[in-house]
Amino acid sequence: MAYAVTLPASAASGSGTSATGARAKAPPLWPAKLLLLSLAVPFFFPLGPIFLTADRIVLIIAFAPCFFLWASGRIGRKIFADYALLGYCLWMGLSSFILDGPSIAVEAVGINFIESFGAYLVGRCMVRDADAFRSIVRFFFLMILLMLPFALHETVTSRNMLLEIANRVWPSYGDVPKDPRWGFDRVALTFYHPILYGVFCGACFGLTYYVLGYGCSAFMRFLKAFIVAFACFLSLSSGPMTALVAQLCVTVWDRVLKNFRKRWTVLITGVVCAWGGLAMVANRSVPEIFLTYFAFNTGTAYNRIRIWEFGTITVQQNPILGIGLTGDWFRPWWMSGSMDMFWLVPAVKHGLPAGILMHLTFLGIFVAVANKRGLSERAASYRMGLLVSLLGFYLAGWTVHYWKVIYVLFMFLLGTGGWFLSPAAQADTEAAPPPEPEDARRSRYARGGPATGSRPDAAPRYSRFPARPRAPRQT
Repeated sequence: MAYAVTLPASAASGSGTSATGARAKAPPLWPAKLLLLSLAVPFFFPLGPIFLTADRIVLIIAFAPCFFLWASGRIGRKIFADYALLGYCLWMGLSSFILDGPSIAVEAVGINFIESFGAYLVGRCMVRDADAFRSIVRFFFLMILLMLPFALHETVTSRNMLLEIANRVWPSYGDVPKDPRWGFDRVALTFYHPILYGVFCGACFGLTYYVLGYGCSAFMRFLKAFIVAFACFLSLSSGPMTALVAQLCVTVWDRVLKNFRKRWTVLITGVVCAWGGLAMVANRSVPEIFLTYFAFNTGTAYNRIRIWEFGTITVQQNPILGIGLTGDWFRPWWMSGSMDMFWLVPAVKHGLPAGILMHLTFLGIFVAVANKRGLSERAASYRMGLLVSLLGFYLAGWTVHYWKVIYVLFMFLLGTGGWFLSPAAQADTEAAPPPEPEDARRSRYARGGPATGSRPDAAPRYSRFPARPRAPRQT
Protein backbone atom coordinates (compact mmCIF):
# COMPACT_ATOMS: atom_id res chain seq x y z
CA MET A 1 0.00 0.00 0.00
CA ALA A 2 1.44 3.36 -0.99
CA TYR A 3 1.11 6.36 1.31
CA ALA A 4 1.23 9.93 -0.01
CA VAL A 5 3.30 12.36 2.03
CA THR A 6 2.36 16.06 1.87
CA LEU A 7 5.07 18.51 2.86
CA PRO A 8 4.17 21.73 4.70
CA ALA A 9 3.86 24.84 2.59
CA SER A 10 6.98 26.28 4.17
CA ALA A 11 9.03 23.31 3.08
CA ALA A 12 7.72 23.36 -0.44
CA SER A 13 8.46 27.03 -0.89
CA GLY A 14 11.99 26.97 0.38
CA SER A 15 11.43 29.31 3.29
CA GLY A 16 14.13 27.91 5.47
CA THR A 17 12.74 24.41 5.99
CA SER A 18 14.84 21.48 4.96
CA ALA A 19 13.66 18.44 3.03
CA THR A 20 13.41 16.45 6.23
CA GLY A 21 10.98 18.98 7.66
CA ALA A 22 13.39 20.57 10.16
CA ARG A 23 13.03 24.33 10.23
CA ALA A 24 16.21 26.34 9.87
CA LYS A 25 17.14 28.29 12.96
CA ALA A 26 15.84 31.86 12.72
CA PRO A 27 18.07 34.79 13.75
CA PRO A 28 17.52 35.99 17.32
CA LEU A 29 15.15 38.89 17.84
CA TRP A 30 16.77 40.40 20.92
CA PRO A 31 19.21 42.64 18.95
CA ALA A 32 16.27 44.24 17.13
CA LYS A 33 14.31 44.72 20.35
CA LEU A 34 17.39 46.06 22.11
CA LEU A 35 17.83 48.58 19.30
CA LEU A 36 14.20 49.72 19.66
CA LEU A 37 14.62 50.05 23.42
CA SER A 38 17.84 52.03 23.03
CA LEU A 39 16.00 54.66 20.99
CA ALA A 40 14.24 55.81 24.17
CA VAL A 41 17.46 55.92 26.24
CA PRO A 42 18.76 59.53 26.46
CA PHE A 43 22.22 58.73 27.83
CA PHE A 44 25.34 59.71 25.91
CA PHE A 45 28.88 58.45 26.35
CA PRO A 46 31.73 60.71 25.16
CA LEU A 47 34.65 58.63 23.91
CA GLY A 48 37.35 61.08 22.89
CA PRO A 49 36.07 62.92 19.81
CA ILE A 50 33.30 60.34 19.31
CA PHE A 51 29.84 61.01 20.75
CA LEU A 52 28.22 57.65 21.50
CA THR A 53 24.57 57.13 22.34
CA ALA A 54 22.80 53.95 23.42
CA ASP A 55 21.49 53.18 19.93
CA ARG A 56 24.91 53.76 18.36
CA ILE A 57 26.50 51.30 20.79
CA VAL A 58 23.92 48.65 19.87
CA LEU A 59 24.46 49.27 16.17
CA ILE A 60 28.25 49.07 16.45
CA ILE A 61 28.00 45.70 18.21
CA ALA A 62 25.40 44.29 15.82
CA PHE A 63 26.86 45.61 12.56
CA ALA A 64 29.51 42.96 11.88
CA PRO A 65 27.24 39.90 12.42
CA CYS A 66 24.42 41.46 10.40
CA PHE A 67 26.74 42.46 7.57
CA PHE A 68 28.12 38.91 7.44
CA LEU A 69 24.61 37.42 7.28
CA TRP A 70 23.69 39.83 4.47
CA ALA A 71 26.91 39.49 2.47
CA SER A 72 26.97 35.68 2.73
CA GLY A 73 23.42 35.37 1.46
CA ARG A 74 22.17 33.54 4.55
CA ILE A 75 19.10 35.78 4.77
CA GLY A 76 18.21 35.29 1.12
CA ARG A 77 18.94 37.12 -2.07
CA LYS A 78 19.96 40.77 -2.09
CA ILE A 79 17.36 43.26 -3.27
CA PHE A 80 17.49 46.58 -5.10
CA ALA A 81 17.05 48.67 -1.95
CA ASP A 82 20.16 47.07 -0.42
CA TYR A 83 22.35 48.34 -3.23
CA ALA A 84 20.64 51.75 -3.35
CA LEU A 85 21.28 52.37 0.36
CA LEU A 86 24.85 51.09 0.12
CA GLY A 87 25.38 53.42 -2.83
CA TYR A 88 24.00 56.32 -0.82
CA CYS A 89 26.43 55.62 2.03
CA LEU A 90 29.39 55.38 -0.36
CA TRP A 91 28.47 58.60 -2.18
CA MET A 92 27.99 60.36 1.14
CA GLY A 93 31.49 59.26 2.16
CA LEU A 94 33.00 60.40 -1.13
CA SER A 95 31.38 63.83 -0.84
CA SER A 96 32.57 64.28 2.75
CA PHE A 97 36.16 63.22 2.06
CA ILE A 98 36.45 65.62 -0.88
CA LEU A 99 34.72 68.64 0.65
CA ASP A 100 35.39 68.27 4.39
CA GLY A 101 38.70 66.47 4.47
CA PRO A 102 39.69 63.12 6.05
CA SER A 103 39.93 64.51 9.60
CA ILE A 104 36.22 65.32 9.68
CA ALA A 105 34.95 62.72 7.24
CA VAL A 106 36.29 59.61 8.99
CA GLU A 107 34.26 60.05 12.16
CA ALA A 108 31.13 61.54 10.59
CA VAL A 109 30.94 59.10 7.69
CA GLY A 110 31.55 56.14 10.00
CA ILE A 111 28.70 57.11 12.31
CA ASN A 112 26.37 57.89 9.39
CA PHE A 113 27.20 54.55 7.78
CA ILE A 114 26.42 52.70 11.03
CA GLU A 115 23.15 54.58 11.54
CA SER A 116 22.08 54.17 7.91
CA PHE A 117 23.21 50.77 6.66
CA GLY A 118 23.66 49.28 10.13
CA ALA A 119 20.12 50.03 11.33
CA TYR A 120 18.75 48.85 7.99
CA LEU A 121 20.63 45.56 8.27
CA VAL A 122 19.35 44.90 11.80
CA GLY A 123 15.79 45.01 10.49
CA ARG A 124 16.73 43.16 7.31
CA CYS A 125 18.56 40.30 9.04
CA MET A 126 16.74 39.85 12.35
CA VAL A 127 13.11 40.05 11.16
CA ARG A 128 12.64 37.09 8.83
CA ASP A 129 9.05 35.91 9.21
CA ALA A 130 5.57 37.00 10.28
CA ASP A 131 5.97 35.89 13.89
CA ALA A 132 9.17 37.93 14.29
CA PHE A 133 7.55 40.96 12.64
CA ARG A 134 4.56 40.79 14.98
CA SER A 135 6.84 40.41 18.00
CA ILE A 136 8.75 43.56 17.02
CA VAL A 137 5.55 45.56 16.51
CA ARG A 138 4.19 44.34 19.85
CA PHE A 139 7.39 45.44 21.60
CA PHE A 140 7.14 48.82 19.83
CA PHE A 141 3.55 49.26 20.99
CA LEU A 142 4.38 48.29 24.59
CA MET A 143 7.10 50.96 24.68
CA ILE A 144 4.58 53.63 23.67
CA LEU A 145 2.03 52.29 26.16
CA LEU A 146 4.48 52.34 29.07
CA MET A 147 5.60 55.88 28.27
CA LEU A 148 2.04 57.22 27.95
CA PRO A 149 1.51 58.02 31.68
CA PHE A 150 4.72 60.05 31.74
CA ALA A 151 3.62 61.84 28.56
CA LEU A 152 0.28 62.76 30.14
CA HIS A 153 2.10 64.08 33.21
CA GLU A 154 4.43 66.19 31.08
CA THR A 155 1.71 67.71 28.90
CA VAL A 156 -0.28 68.81 31.97
CA THR A 157 2.51 69.86 34.35
CA SER A 158 5.31 70.80 31.86
CA ARG A 159 7.63 68.60 33.90
CA ASN A 160 9.64 65.92 32.09
CA MET A 161 9.94 63.27 34.80
CA LEU A 162 11.69 60.64 32.65
CA LEU A 163 14.44 63.06 31.66
CA GLU A 164 14.86 64.21 35.27
CA ILE A 165 15.29 60.61 36.40
CA ALA A 166 17.68 59.88 33.56
CA ASN A 167 19.91 62.85 34.45
CA ARG A 168 20.21 61.57 38.01
CA VAL A 169 21.42 58.19 36.75
CA TRP A 170 23.83 59.24 33.98
CA PRO A 171 24.68 62.44 32.09
CA SER A 172 21.97 63.22 29.56
CA TYR A 173 20.76 66.24 27.65
CA GLY A 174 18.47 68.82 29.16
CA ASP A 175 14.82 69.44 28.42
CA VAL A 176 14.47 71.72 25.39
CA PRO A 177 12.38 74.92 25.76
CA LYS A 178 8.95 74.50 24.15
CA ASP A 179 6.15 76.95 23.57
CA PRO A 180 2.82 75.59 24.88
CA ARG A 181 0.04 75.01 22.38
CA TRP A 182 -3.67 75.03 23.21
CA GLY A 183 -2.69 75.44 26.85
CA PHE A 184 -0.73 72.18 26.99
CA ASP A 185 2.99 71.49 27.00
CA ARG A 186 4.46 69.69 24.01
CA VAL A 187 5.65 66.23 25.07
CA ALA A 188 9.23 65.24 24.31
CA LEU A 189 10.06 62.70 27.07
CA THR A 190 13.49 61.24 26.30
CA PHE A 191 13.49 62.12 22.58
CA TYR A 192 15.25 65.51 22.74
CA HIS A 193 12.44 67.27 20.85
CA PRO A 194 8.62 66.91 20.65
CA ILE A 195 8.82 66.32 16.89
CA LEU A 196 10.94 63.21 17.46
CA TYR A 197 8.54 61.86 20.07
CA GLY A 198 5.57 62.51 17.76
CA VAL A 199 7.18 60.77 14.79
CA PHE A 200 8.22 57.84 17.00
CA CYS A 201 4.64 57.26 18.19
CA GLY A 202 3.00 58.03 14.86
CA ALA A 203 5.17 55.48 13.06
CA CYS A 204 3.43 52.74 15.03
CA PHE A 205 -0.15 53.63 14.04
CA GLY A 206 -0.45 51.59 10.85
CA LEU A 207 1.60 48.76 12.34
CA THR A 208 -0.64 48.60 15.39
CA TYR A 209 -3.89 48.57 13.43
CA TYR A 210 -2.91 46.00 10.79
CA VAL A 211 -0.42 43.83 12.69
CA LEU A 212 -1.52 43.79 16.32
CA GLY A 213 -5.14 44.17 15.23
CA TYR A 214 -5.03 41.16 12.92
CA GLY A 215 -7.38 38.51 14.26
CA CYS A 216 -8.71 40.81 17.01
CA SER A 217 -12.18 42.22 17.46
CA ALA A 218 -12.96 45.59 15.90
CA PHE A 219 -13.07 47.20 19.34
CA MET A 220 -9.59 46.00 20.37
CA ARG A 221 -8.15 46.94 17.00
CA PHE A 222 -9.44 50.51 17.22
CA LEU A 223 -8.52 50.80 20.90
CA LYS A 224 -4.87 49.94 20.29
CA ALA A 225 -4.67 52.27 17.30
CA PHE A 226 -6.33 55.06 19.30
CA ILE A 227 -3.71 54.74 22.08
CA VAL A 228 -0.93 55.24 19.54
CA ALA A 229 -2.73 58.17 17.88
CA PHE A 230 -3.33 59.84 21.23
CA ALA A 231 0.34 59.47 22.20
CA CYS A 232 1.35 61.06 18.87
CA PHE A 233 -1.12 63.92 19.39
CA LEU A 234 0.54 64.84 22.71
CA SER A 235 3.58 66.07 20.77
CA LEU A 236 1.36 68.87 19.34
CA SER A 237 3.58 69.02 16.25
CA SER A 238 2.19 69.55 12.77
CA GLY A 239 4.64 67.19 11.02
CA PRO A 240 3.81 64.04 13.02
CA MET A 241 0.12 64.96 13.10
CA THR A 242 0.03 65.35 9.32
CA ALA A 243 1.59 61.91 8.91
CA LEU A 244 -0.90 60.47 11.40
CA VAL A 245 -3.91 61.96 9.59
CA ALA A 246 -2.61 60.60 6.28
CA GLN A 247 -2.28 57.11 7.80
CA LEU A 248 -5.79 57.37 9.22
CA CYS A 249 -7.26 58.43 5.88
CA VAL A 250 -5.56 55.58 4.02
CA THR A 251 -6.70 53.09 6.67
CA VAL A 252 -10.33 54.27 6.48
CA TRP A 253 -10.22 54.14 2.68
CA ASP A 254 -8.87 50.59 2.79
CA ARG A 255 -11.46 49.34 5.30
CA VAL A 256 -14.48 51.00 3.70
CA LEU A 257 -13.58 49.79 0.18
CA LYS A 258 -11.94 46.51 1.14
CA ASN A 259 -14.08 44.56 -1.36
CA PHE A 260 -13.22 46.93 -4.23
CA ARG A 261 -10.07 45.65 -5.94
CA LYS A 262 -9.28 48.89 -7.79
CA ARG A 263 -9.45 51.10 -4.69
CA TRP A 264 -5.75 52.02 -4.78
CA THR A 265 -5.85 52.89 -8.46
CA VAL A 266 -8.84 55.14 -7.79
CA LEU A 267 -7.11 56.75 -4.80
CA ILE A 268 -3.86 57.48 -6.65
CA THR A 269 -5.74 58.82 -9.67
CA GLY A 270 -7.85 61.05 -7.44
CA VAL A 271 -4.82 62.47 -5.65
CA VAL A 272 -3.03 63.19 -8.93
CA CYS A 273 -6.11 64.88 -10.41
CA ALA A 274 -6.68 66.95 -7.26
CA TRP A 275 -3.03 68.01 -7.22
CA GLY A 276 -3.13 68.99 -10.88
CA GLY A 277 -6.41 70.89 -10.46
CA LEU A 278 -5.08 72.89 -7.51
CA ALA A 279 -1.86 73.65 -9.36
CA MET A 280 -3.82 75.12 -12.29
CA VAL A 281 -6.36 77.24 -10.41
CA ALA A 282 -4.48 78.32 -7.26
CA ASN A 283 -2.17 81.33 -7.08
CA ARG A 284 0.20 79.38 -4.83
CA SER A 285 1.93 76.04 -5.14
CA VAL A 286 0.22 72.97 -3.71
CA PRO A 287 2.87 72.47 -0.96
CA GLU A 288 2.33 76.09 0.13
CA ILE A 289 -1.42 75.51 0.41
CA PHE A 290 -0.85 72.28 2.29
CA LEU A 291 1.62 73.76 4.78
CA THR A 292 -0.48 76.86 5.38
CA TYR A 293 -3.68 75.03 6.32
CA PHE A 294 -2.22 72.05 8.18
CA ALA A 295 0.41 73.71 10.36
CA PHE A 296 -0.09 74.61 14.03
CA ASN A 297 1.91 77.77 13.49
CA THR A 298 1.75 79.83 10.29
CA GLY A 299 5.29 81.05 10.98
CA THR A 300 6.71 77.52 10.85
CA ALA A 301 4.71 76.84 7.68
CA TYR A 302 6.19 79.92 6.03
CA ASN A 303 9.68 78.87 7.16
CA ARG A 304 9.32 75.42 5.55
CA ILE A 305 8.26 77.00 2.27
CA ARG A 306 11.39 79.13 2.34
CA ILE A 307 13.49 76.05 3.21
CA TRP A 308 12.29 74.34 0.05
CA GLU A 309 12.82 77.45 -2.04
CA PHE A 310 16.38 78.20 -0.93
CA GLY A 311 17.33 74.55 -0.44
CA THR A 312 16.60 73.75 -4.07
CA ILE A 313 18.67 76.77 -5.10
CA THR A 314 21.56 75.34 -3.07
CA VAL A 315 21.19 72.00 -4.86
CA GLN A 316 21.25 73.76 -8.24
CA GLN A 317 24.45 75.52 -7.26
CA ASN A 318 26.12 72.31 -5.97
CA PRO A 319 24.45 69.47 -7.90
CA ILE A 320 27.14 66.77 -7.74
CA LEU A 321 28.80 66.74 -4.31
CA GLY A 322 26.62 69.18 -2.40
CA ILE A 323 28.01 71.50 0.28
CA GLY A 324 29.46 68.79 2.54
CA LEU A 325 28.97 68.37 6.26
CA THR A 326 30.55 71.67 7.19
CA GLY A 327 29.20 73.82 4.34
CA ASP A 328 26.43 76.37 4.79
CA TRP A 329 23.42 76.37 2.50
CA PHE A 330 22.23 79.47 0.66
CA ARG A 331 19.53 81.44 2.51
CA PRO A 332 18.70 84.97 3.74
CA TRP A 333 20.47 86.17 6.84
CA TRP A 334 17.28 86.11 8.92
CA MET A 335 16.61 82.40 8.35
CA SER A 336 17.78 79.74 10.78
CA GLY A 337 20.35 77.21 9.63
CA SER A 338 18.04 74.32 10.60
CA MET A 339 16.68 72.50 7.54
CA ASP A 340 13.41 70.83 8.54
CA MET A 341 12.96 68.73 5.41
CA PHE A 342 14.45 65.25 5.46
CA TRP A 343 14.10 64.47 1.76
CA LEU A 344 15.96 67.64 0.81
CA VAL A 345 18.88 67.35 3.25
CA PRO A 346 20.83 64.54 1.45
CA ALA A 347 20.77 66.45 -1.84
CA VAL A 348 21.89 69.68 -0.16
CA LYS A 349 24.72 68.12 1.85
CA HIS A 350 25.96 65.46 -0.56
CA GLY A 351 24.58 66.34 -3.97
CA LEU A 352 21.70 65.28 -6.17
CA PRO A 353 22.96 61.66 -6.50
CA ALA A 354 22.64 61.22 -2.73
CA GLY A 355 19.09 62.59 -2.75
CA ILE A 356 18.13 60.28 -5.62
CA LEU A 357 19.68 57.23 -3.95
CA MET A 358 17.84 57.89 -0.69
CA HIS A 359 14.57 58.10 -2.60
CA LEU A 360 15.42 54.90 -4.48
CA THR A 361 16.07 53.14 -1.18
CA PHE A 362 12.63 54.08 0.08
CA LEU A 363 10.85 53.29 -3.18
CA GLY A 364 12.83 50.08 -3.60
CA ILE A 365 11.22 48.74 -0.44
CA PHE A 366 7.82 50.45 -0.71
CA VAL A 367 7.05 49.60 -4.34
CA ALA A 368 8.45 46.06 -4.19
CA VAL A 369 6.50 45.20 -1.04
CA ALA A 370 3.31 46.80 -2.38
CA ASN A 371 3.52 44.77 -5.61
CA LYS A 372 4.38 41.45 -3.96
CA ARG A 373 1.94 38.74 -5.01
CA GLY A 374 0.97 35.44 -3.44
CA LEU A 375 1.14 36.56 0.20
CA SER A 376 -0.82 34.73 2.86
CA GLU A 377 -3.76 36.52 4.45
CA ARG A 378 -1.77 37.35 7.58
CA ALA A 379 1.29 38.51 5.63
CA ALA A 380 -0.93 40.71 3.43
CA SER A 381 -2.37 42.42 6.52
CA TYR A 382 1.12 42.91 7.97
CA ARG A 383 2.27 44.26 4.61
CA MET A 384 -0.48 46.88 4.71
CA GLY A 385 0.60 47.95 8.20
CA LEU A 386 4.19 48.51 7.09
CA LEU A 387 3.15 50.41 3.96
CA VAL A 388 0.85 52.72 5.93
CA SER A 389 3.63 53.41 8.43
CA LEU A 390 6.19 54.11 5.71
CA LEU A 391 3.72 56.39 3.93
CA GLY A 392 3.46 58.43 7.12
CA PHE A 393 7.24 58.61 7.32
CA TYR A 394 7.44 59.77 3.71
CA LEU A 395 4.90 62.56 4.11
CA ALA A 396 6.29 63.77 7.43
CA GLY A 397 9.76 63.87 5.88
CA TRP A 398 8.73 66.90 3.82
CA THR A 399 8.00 68.92 6.96
CA VAL A 400 10.53 67.62 9.51
CA HIS A 401 14.08 66.33 9.48
CA TYR A 402 14.87 62.83 10.73
CA TRP A 403 17.91 62.91 12.92
CA LYS A 404 19.22 61.02 15.91
CA VAL A 405 17.03 58.09 16.97
CA ILE A 406 14.17 58.74 14.51
CA TYR A 407 16.53 58.34 11.57
CA VAL A 408 17.65 55.02 13.02
CA LEU A 409 14.01 53.95 13.46
CA PHE A 410 13.22 54.88 9.86
CA MET A 411 16.13 52.83 8.52
CA PHE A 412 15.25 49.90 10.78
CA LEU A 413 11.62 49.81 9.61
CA LEU A 414 12.74 49.96 5.98
CA GLY A 415 14.91 46.93 6.63
CA THR A 416 12.06 44.94 8.17
CA GLY A 417 10.26 45.13 4.84
CA GLY A 418 12.78 42.74 3.32
CA TRP A 419 11.09 39.60 4.62
CA PHE A 420 7.93 40.36 2.62
CA LEU A 421 9.99 39.77 -0.51
CA SER A 422 11.23 36.36 0.68
CA PRO A 423 9.51 32.97 0.24
CA ALA A 424 8.69 33.02 3.97
CA ALA A 425 5.94 35.61 3.36
CA GLN A 426 4.25 33.29 0.87
CA ALA A 427 4.79 30.19 2.98
CA ASP A 428 3.40 31.80 6.13
CA THR A 429 0.08 30.30 7.06
CA GLU A 430 -2.15 30.78 10.03
CA ALA A 431 -5.13 29.33 8.26
CA ALA A 432 -6.87 26.30 9.65
CA PRO A 433 -5.62 22.90 8.42
CA PRO A 434 -7.56 21.27 5.58
CA PRO A 435 -10.78 19.62 6.75
CA GLU A 436 -10.42 16.04 7.84
CA PRO A 437 -12.34 13.47 5.80
CA GLU A 438 -15.60 12.40 7.38
CA ASP A 439 -14.62 8.73 7.48
CA ALA A 440 -11.31 9.47 9.16
CA ARG A 441 -13.01 11.73 11.71
CA ARG A 442 -15.57 9.06 12.61
CA SER A 443 -12.83 6.47 12.82
CA ARG A 444 -10.71 8.65 15.12
CA TYR A 445 -13.48 9.12 17.65
CA ALA A 446 -14.75 5.53 17.55
CA ARG A 447 -13.76 3.46 20.62
CA GLY A 448 -12.93 0.26 18.83
CA GLY A 449 -11.21 1.55 15.69
CA PRO A 450 -12.84 2.32 12.36
CA ALA A 451 -16.53 3.03 12.63
CA THR A 452 -19.07 0.75 11.08
CA GLY A 453 -19.89 1.86 7.60
CA SER A 454 -16.45 3.33 6.79
CA ARG A 455 -14.62 2.37 3.67
CA PRO A 456 -12.92 -1.05 3.81
CA ASP A 457 -9.63 0.39 2.56
CA ALA A 458 -9.58 3.34 4.99
CA ALA A 459 -6.25 3.70 6.81
CA PRO A 460 -6.45 2.75 10.51
CA ARG A 461 -5.85 5.22 13.31
CA TYR A 462 -2.14 5.74 14.03
CA SER A 463 -0.85 4.17 17.25
CA ARG A 464 2.65 3.60 18.58
CA PHE A 465 1.53 0.25 20.06
CA PRO A 466 1.29 -2.80 17.81
CA ALA A 467 -2.21 -4.02 17.13
CA ARG A 468 -3.25 -7.16 19.00
CA PRO A 469 -5.66 -9.66 17.50
CA ARG A 470 -9.02 -9.65 19.22
CA ALA A 471 -10.43 -12.98 20.35
CA PRO A 472 -13.73 -13.96 18.77
CA ARG A 473 -16.78 -13.33 20.94
CA GLN A 474 -18.33 -16.47 22.46
CA THR A 475 -21.93 -17.05 21.63
